[in-house]
Amino acid sequence: MEERKTIIDYMEQVMKIFGFSVVMLNVFCILFGEDSKGFSTIFALGKEGIQVSTMLQFLSVAVWIVLIRFLFFTDIIIKNKGIPFRTCGMVGSVLVVIGVYIWSFQWFPIGNWLCWTMFFLSFGISFAVSLAVTLLKGRMENKRMEEALERLKNQVEQERI
Repeated sequence: MEERKTIIDYMEQVMKIFGFSVVMLNVFCILFGEDSKGFSTIFALGKEGIQVSTMLQFLSVAVWIVLIRFLFFTDIIIKNKGIPFRTCGMVGSVLVVIGVYIWSFQWFPIGNWLCWTMFFLSFGISFAVSLAVTLLKGRMENKRMEEALERLKNQVEQERI
């Protein structure tokens, strides 16, 4: 049985996604900032940092991601669908949202294949890491539950004796 989530739980998810995004943006600023200064609004300050407007854009993307995750991974809208369907739907929706942000805020030139390659590469790596962490967390929780069930069985068995 899964516990009910509160608004604080969703805000925590937003902050985790936003925090990861900011760390990655700072790494990219250090690595590519000066070369991308006039090329991308994300790197308008070069390796000096990230504009407040860009930070707020990434914060709003984090909110969208959490909202999309809520929609796809609760039974409120999608019922009787498996994890692969829900995951593909969520990833597709997140890509659409980010695509709208790329276009709206000119994060990089739409027609540049290198930018899209780098975007999909970084998105794929982030998704893979996120998936690995989620799977690892699930395995650890399952192991804890199995151990607790085993202890409970032993306790009930001891009480019968």
